[in-house]
Amino acid sequence: MAEQDKNVFGRKVFFINPSAFFESKIIERLRLMEYEVYSIDDYRKAKAILRKNADSICYVCIEQPLTLKGWHNFIKSFEEESVFSPLDMGIISISHPHDKWFNFINGLQYDAGLIMTSENPENMLHEVVKNLDKLGAMGLRKYVRANCMQEPKADALWMRNNRMFQLKIVDISSVGFAARVAANQAAAVGINQIIRGVTLNLRSRQIVVDIKITAIKSAGDFLLAIVMFDSSTSPNSIEKVREYITENLQDSIMSILTRNDIDRLDYENLEFL
Repeated sequence: MAEQDKNVFGRKVFFINPSAFFESKIIERLRLMEYEVYSIDDYRKAKAILRKNADSICYVCIEQPLTLKGWHNFIKSFEEESVFSPLDMGIISISHPHDKWFNFINGLQYDAGLIMTSENPENMLHEVVKNLDKLGAMGLRKYVRANCMQEPKADALWMRNNRMFQLKIVDISSVGFAARVAANQAAAVGINQIIRGVTLNLRSRQIVVDIKITAIKSAGDFLLAIVMFDSSTSPNSIEKVREYITENLQDSIMSILTRNDIDRLDYENLEFL
């Protein structure tokens, strides 16, 4: 990703091996704050994913299954591949004895910060956000968007005068979506029009929202409607949209993996010159 694109679109943020506590207290909060966040539950999957997302920010949560030596070697090994040179890495850890901790961090690069877990999640969140903002994670964008074009079911439906209208959702965020308008349905939407009781079909979810059409643009063979969720939409519906976005983005990243992409290096016994 070019530096200009980073400034506009921000950067993906990965957490390798996060605990359930960290996932619920920190990662979910970051998603609510509109950071584009992904979890990698198995460190052996990380390199295959990050090779295709090397402009990202990545935190390694150094708990089980590796020892401190194994995690040291795992983090150090990223320096051996030039493809990872744009990657900014950070470390998240529980407390360790000072002598072991000093040996662990010696020789490691952690431009995204060294964050010790604490009993106060707010302190951890503050430290993570401070480092993410320093590294341009947010960019100029305000909201994370999920692309829906490959989804078998991602549409908006409503009834009017005993007629059903259906728009194919192109992409969606927590504040609205873009949708394709077929020529035979162009008369059903107008700028500044408010439509209540619209059902979003997003995979297995059916979410009822109120929408406002804010713009209609020509896109070749079809029209593109820019749609915002009206303020009358319930917070519960917005939360369900967020859940879908998280699921969509996470699945898109994990789809990169094949069976041959599992990292089989023995980091416990790896030695660097």
